[in-house]
Amino acid sequence: MNNTQEDQSELCNILLKWLQTFTLVAPHQSLADITDGVAMAQALHQIAPEWFSEMWLAKIKTDIGANNWRLKISNLKKINEGIVDYFQEYFDQALGEFGKVDVHKIVENIDAKELARLMQLILGCAINCNRKQNYITKIMELEESVQQVIMQSIQELENLHGSTHSLNMSLDPQVQNLVAELQTVIDARDQMAQRCMELDMQVSMLQEEKSCLVEEKRRLEERFQENFVEPTNKGNSSMRRQMDALKEELFKAESARDDYRIKLEIQSKQMEDLELKLNSLEETAGEARYLKDEVDILRETAEKVEKYEGIIETYKKKAEELVDLKKQVKQLESKNLSYIQQTLDLEEELKKNGNWKSQVDMYKKQMSELYNQFNEETKRADKSEFENKKLQEKVTSLQREKEKLIVERDSLKETNEELKCCQLQQSKSAELNTLGENLDLSEDSVPITELRQKLVRLTHENNMLQMNQKDDIEGKLNIVNAKLDDVTQQVKMKTLENRKANQRILELEAELKERVTEDAAGMKVKIFELQNEIKNLKEQINHQQEEHLEQGKLIEKLQDSITQKDSEIQDYEEKNRKYIEKANSAFKLLDPTVQNVAALNELKNLRKKNDDKDKMLDDLEKTLEKKEQQEKLIATAFYNLALQKQRQTADNRLASITFSQQPQSFLTKQRQASRRNVRPVAPS
Repeated sequence: MNNTQEDQSELCNILLKWLQTFTLVAPHQSLADITDGVAMAQALHQIAPEWFSEMWLAKIKTDIGANNWRLKISNLKKINEGIVDYFQEYFDQALGEFGKVDVHKIVENIDAKELARLMQLILGCAINCNRKQNYITKIMELEESVQQVIMQSIQELENLHGSTHSLNMSLDPQVQNLVAELQTVIDARDQMAQRCMELDMQVSMLQEEKSCLVEEKRRLEERFQENFVEPTNKGNSSMRRQMDALKEELFKAESARDDYRIKLEIQSKQMEDLELKLNSLEETAGEARYLKDEVDILRETAEKVEKYEGIIETYKKKAEELVDLKKQVKQLESKNLSYIQQTLDLEEELKKNGNWKSQVDMYKKQMSELYNQFNEETKRADKSEFENKKLQEKVTSLQREKEKLIVERDSLKETNEELKCCQLQQSKSAELNTLGENLDLSEDSVPITELRQKLVRLTHENNMLQMNQKDDIEGKLNIVNAKLDDVTQQVKMKTLENRKANQRILELEAELKERVTEDAAGMKVKIFELQNEIKNLKEQINHQQEEHLEQGKLIEKLQDSITQKDSEIQDYEEKNRKYIEKANSAFKLLDPTVQNVAALNELKNLRKKNDDKDKMLDDLEKTLEKKEQQEKLIATAFYNLALQKQRQTADNRLASITFSQQPQSFLTKQRQASRRNVRPVAPS
């Protein structure tokens, strides 16, 4: 389209005529009436009420004065933004710079270019909405010049947005073909009108020539009559010659007139034929519109049929599932009866076992009491071990005291022997003294008596000391012997207990060794089993990887086949388009309903093939996802199992190291053995 001001104003006027086909409340008779945007907003509300709703229409201000340009600008901005959002949301089209209308120019100067662009966007909304067929039929009912301009504006929109969702109904090839055929009919009609104009011009020229010739004939006849009435001898020959020439010219003119009359009749017949053709073409255009409506209806019915077929298939599947569910219900009823019978039997057993509950409670209480007694006995055993150590220390100290007493006893024996020797010496000295008395009674009488007294005193004291020492030693010996007897009895008791404990320790150590050997053998067997499981898992993983590679190859093959089938589908679509074009070309001769049915059948077959391919692709994607999930689950299970086994082996090694390194008491060994027997539960 040319971008001159006249063309834009003409486009505005034509689009205004199209806008006047709507029944609107707001005035829309001139371009100045629609600059406030109220009429355009009402038209958009009629075109797409699901987007341009009552809430949106309420935002458009209606009470606008002639000079309130701000409200006009706000209304036009809301309309422009709503159209851009409508194209973006429903058709996934970004209008870009074409969608940015300068509303200030429209309000200030009634700019024809911007106003035409805005009305052109409204036209694009109309021919792409859900009720586009009604608006297309209204366009077809307009004048031919208006139709041509509207088609050119639609073509301009298509050129601006040549995408899959183009404004020229590119998604509907039959509509496009019908529009192209209508355009060819309009062009042919224009050519025929031009030809009629040319023929009218020729007829008018021939009529003028005819009138001129008639006038010239009349004048010649008048001159001939005058010359015939008053002839002259000199001019007869020349007049006759002129008469002959004029007759020849008259004959030629009459023959030319007859030729032109024949041509006029031929042209009139051609005009009639062209008018008949034009009428037939108009009828075919009307039939094409009707057939297009029927095609749309059939397309909608085909979509409904597909939906209903899908619903029927789902119902069939549900019916099959219902049959399976009925079977499952019967099985569950039988299982329920068996479970009821089992519950009755269990209730009877519970009634029978109700008498045993009191005894079980008694046993539980006895078990708890015995467990408490066992704990107390263990505490007593610990205390007895501690006391045994203390008594052993006391025994060692008493043995030391005994050794000291034995040493003192030996020393006392030696002193006693020395005292006996002294007494013998004293007796010998007494005998000597008696002999000396007989010799010297006079000189030494006083000191001998004193010596005797001292000796008697000393002997008495010696005897007293010996008696006291014997009593002290005997008392101490009795005490020590009593203590020794008590200690020996206690030592005997403790030695007996110690022997029993040592025997128990030996038995437990033997049991521990046996259990350790059994655990080691069991661990070896488990390790061997785990190694076998790891090998099997590795083999399974390798096998699954091979299957995965094979499936990848299969997927590649299927993708290749899909590409081939896509190319086949494209070929089928091209063939279908060719068939439709042939059907449109041979539309006058063939029955259109049969053609449409065949085309619909081919379309159904192609759609079924496409649906089958989509299902195949979905199934392949689901199988791939399942296999990936299975591989992930196998890997996680393998790692969890390896971690559990590593933890168990580490715990067993730590337990064996602590058992071999630390010298432990009997109770600690017993506790460790009980802990080892309780195996840790693997985490779920």
